[in-house]
Amino acid sequence: MVTVPTLKQLASTYFRIGNTTFGGGDPTIAVLAREFDRRGWLAPEQFTVAYGLARITPGTNMLAFCAGAAWLMRGLAGAVVALVAVTIPSAILVVWLTRICEASGGNRWAHAAIAGTLAAAVGSMLAAALALARVHLTNGNWLSTALVVAIAFALAQFLNLSPISILGIAAVAGLFWTRL
Repeated sequence: MVTVPTLKQLASTYFRIGNTTFGGGDPTIAVLAREFDRRGWLAPEQFTVAYGLARITPGTNMLAFCAGAAWLMRGLAGAVVALVAVTIPSAILVVWLTRICEASGGNRWAHAAIAGTLAAAVGSMLAAALALARVHLTNGNWLSTALVVAIAFALAQFLNLSPISILGIAAVAGLFWTRL
């Protein structure tokens, strides 16, 4: 059963998760999905719709997901609250960190910290990808999920197709897909 959060609860959740999860959009989306599920705010089908639509939109997919998921929970007001809570504090932080990096110049400690952060971000993205796929792996359709992942990887790695091309191919295939 889905419960409807207050705007204050929504703002607090998006602010907390959106501004403390590192590694890009996928880890943030995975943590938000876990939180929405734990609180009963978003049904798995609603998450899938918000996530899928966010992936096919141009621009920042995480912001599209935040807006779409919040729209499903609280309409236009929820979408606006979510976007403000996620973007403003992070934008301020990025400006501040950029100034610090500029000031540090060729400092080897600063470069080591940035390299460590990048490595952690890659690990977070891999963990987020697993968390997002886990929903589909446990529904008894693990073979079709694994096949889609493998084909998407091959299209990106070996044919150098762009993510939007791969998503377009997947969308068309999904129209005709029958379960394995």
